[in-house]
Amino acid sequence: MEQPSSRKAVLSEILDRVDAWLEDSLTGAEPVIDFQRPEVLKAKLDLRLDGKGGGTDALIAETEKYLRHAVRTAHPAYLNQLFGGFNLAAFAGEIVTAATNTSMYTYEVAPVATLMEMAVVEKMRSYTGWTTGTGSMMTGGSNTNLVAMLLARNSIFKGAKEEGITGLPKLAVFVSERAHFSMLKAANTTGIGAAAVVKVPVDENGRMRGAALEQAMKETIARGRMPFMVCSTAGTTETGSFDAIDEVSDFAERHKLWHHVDGSWCAGLILSPRYRPLFKGLDRADSFSWNPHKLMNIPLVCSVLLVKDPNIMRREIQSHDADYIYHENDTSHYDMGPASLQCGRRVDVLKLWMAWKYYGDDGYAARIERLGELAAYATRRAETDPQFELTFPTQTLNVNFRCAVPEGVDADRFNENLRYRLIREGSAMVNYCRLDSGLSIRLVLLNPDLTEADLDRFFDAVADAAEAERTALQAAAEH
Repeated sequence: MEQPSSRKAVLSEILDRVDAWLEDSLTGAEPVIDFQRPEVLKAKLDLRLDGKGGGTDALIAETEKYLRHAVRTAHPAYLNQLFGGFNLAAFAGEIVTAATNTSMYTYEVAPVATLMEMAVVEKMRSYTGWTTGTGSMMTGGSNTNLVAMLLARNSIFKGAKEEGITGLPKLAVFVSERAHFSMLKAANTTGIGAAAVVKVPVDENGRMRGAALEQAMKETIARGRMPFMVCSTAGTTETGSFDAIDEVSDFAERHKLWHHVDGSWCAGLILSPRYRPLFKGLDRADSFSWNPHKLMNIPLVCSVLLVKDPNIMRREIQSHDADYIYHENDTSHYDMGPASLQCGRRVDVLKLWMAWKYYGDDGYAARIERLGELAAYATRRAETDPQFELTFPTQTLNVNFRCAVPEGVDADRFNENLRYRLIREGSAMVNYCRLDSGLSIRLVLLNPDLTEADLDRFFDAVADAAEAERTALQAAAEH
């Protein structure tokens, strides 16, 4: 067993290295990534696990090695995925969570965390407009969408929980054609099959509308399928578009379908009164996915599924053959395990609790509104700089653009190449998607600590990479 003095020394040394790494990341003093090919990185890491341990020296060495080659997600040039930035309060919560190392299945083993999660769920529910409801923290947006589909299936087809779905007709779920791929995986996992997912066309702003759903309903029934669920997307992955939630709620009520709103990306916008109108109709939905590890900058993973029916999660998920862990007593109604697909479940609430306590409602609203300002600034830069062209009208926090290319050059290949050039050089990490207009660089604004100067440096880096690509093309043509 480590002596207290030794433990303190090792922890202090590791935290010093982490803090130095964070400082270099937050200030942009080091590249956002030291990109290495897999075979090169394997050799540098030495991934062997030997019989003899290396003790505390190995802990320090491996920490340094990991940090040296880790992507700096707190870096001002990290604009790659739907997470990033650094949240000190939440980071502190992560440290305490790891130190206490408990699981969320019973009140007995996680009393404070249980009460905190119940309070956070109730706080988040208060934004939906529902008068009742419950929820649970889960392992990501994909799992919240999966559980929402499971609840919809079991709620509408009463025997499905016990008897399965073999006696049911072919089912159907309506989603936007730009909905997250997790809906396909959820259909596979719940047994209704990926072919049950009906992708509904969107309008010019990437929104699924009521009229398109009605047409899809007619066609789906004509093909012999029975619709039971519709999923609105509150912030599509590619363009940040919001489906017309109010129209979808009308449609769901008219046809008696379960209405799930997937806010995995943009649910956090609901914290700001400025953006709350985007969620009109949410009060009539049945379930809602919200990932605080995105717009609330909580360390991964921090995801919540909210449901309007306060009893449905226990009723449709709970099994009754685990009396070795779930005991009937005066606190058992607080146990969260029976309403979860997981048994062992990490405490993900403390980091969110700490951050919400730190910023408060007003602080988070201001952070969200700052993101809108950054998105507007980036949009103006992409629209007004002749080196770039906007590829989709900015809806919320996704700015889609690409570099203009010389005549006769494949724009998709050119922009894909320059994006990878940025990563190899460590000057920026940004992703791309494919829209009707072709390949689009997808700039995602979710780090409210960015400045306009950071965005200018990003666009300048993109312009420099484009110039290098043009030079490479010219050199290739001359040869």
